[in-house]
Amino acid sequence: MGLIMSENVNILIVDDTADCRLMLSAMLEGDYSVSEVASGEMCLIEVAKSLPDLILLDVDMPGISGYEVCVHLRKQYQSECLPIIFVSGLDSYEERLAGYEAGADDYIVKPVEPEILFAKLANCLEQRQNMGAAKASETEAVSIAMEAMTVNSELGQVVQFIKDVQSIKNAEDVGRAMINILSRFGMNAVARVDTGSVAYIGCDEESIEAEVLSRFVVHHERILSVGIRTVIRDPHIVLLIKDMPLDDEKRCGRFRDHLAVLMDIADAQLANIKTRNVMLEQRQQIFTQVISVAEEQIKRTTIRLFEHDKNSQGIMHGMVSELEGMLFGLGLEEDQEKKLMALADQTSLQLQETQGQTQVVSSELGAILESLYDFFNTLNEPSKGDLS
Repeated sequence: MGLIMSENVNILIVDDTADCRLMLSAMLEGDYSVSEVASGEMCLIEVAKSLPDLILLDVDMPGISGYEVCVHLRKQYQSECLPIIFVSGLDSYEERLAGYEAGADDYIVKPVEPEILFAKLANCLEQRQNMGAAKASETEAVSIAMEAMTVNSELGQVVQFIKDVQSIKNAEDVGRAMINILSRFGMNAVARVDTGSVAYIGCDEESIEAEVLSRFVVHHERILSVGIRTVIRDPHIVLLIKDMPLDDEKRCGRFRDHLAVLMDIADAQLANIKTRNVMLEQRQQIFTQVISVAEEQIKRTTIRLFEHDKNSQGIMHGMVSELEGMLFGLGLEEDQEKKLMALADQTSLQLQETQGQTQVVSSELGAILESLYDFFNTLNEPSKGDLS
């Protein structure tokens, strides 16, 4: 990312401490056009006279604080029109989060390092430049599209969303569907979905946006707006919209109505997904128990079959040996002895064949268990159908 430095870029420094203003001015002069004011009140007056390209805003000032100044400015100017960077000696995560919630684009900790300052300035100015160009292009496109688009077409998209979302089986896909339809309405958003496990859509789990979404999970209000940012929540989904069209009251009102419907539908589907996941987990637990019982029973049955074969073979071999010893005392003819021994041998062979059948039965029991394993694995595939 190249540094954007030009004397035509006007940066307004707002700080009640003269030394801080002097230090920042010394760093920036020569690369940017710099002006200074010593209070939040003077900042609002100066901005009303002439809109700067970027504001470096102190947080802790007498009178109007930097947070209050930022909230006030965000009600009048969107981020692409007026980038705001807080400059503060307070470095806690809570302070940074408060700055983000007030509408700031970035946060610099005092004492200010020149490299950090110039990098953040360049980043904000480049985003402003890109967003401004995109906004200009978008404005032209929207003005043409709005002539053709009617309220019915918006409602048509809402109806289509309602139809589509009912077939979604994955919680993250429900969140993505919400973000996509808002994108088609010209708004950027991120979402947090919760069906027993939490997922963030459109932002990183460690980001400030994710922290804001998490904070509003238990907020007492369903909808809260701070500048152009709007948070709306339901039990299973929280949505952060970054750029509600507050400058168009009618359009903003329509979108709020659409959002109420979209959120209710998305939340209902997420509740269904959560219920189905719970049922699936319970069924998996039951089936796991069934497999465990089947494994133990098949193991016992197989052992008993082989023990029975072993005992039968031992008894038969003992009987044949005893019969051979007794033949000499029975006074039988030679052909009679041969017939009797042949009968004993035939019986022994038939008994050995039953041992092979035991192997077959054991294999068949193993095949049944394998089928149970295969069916259990299909339960773990989230793409499978309903639980009916």
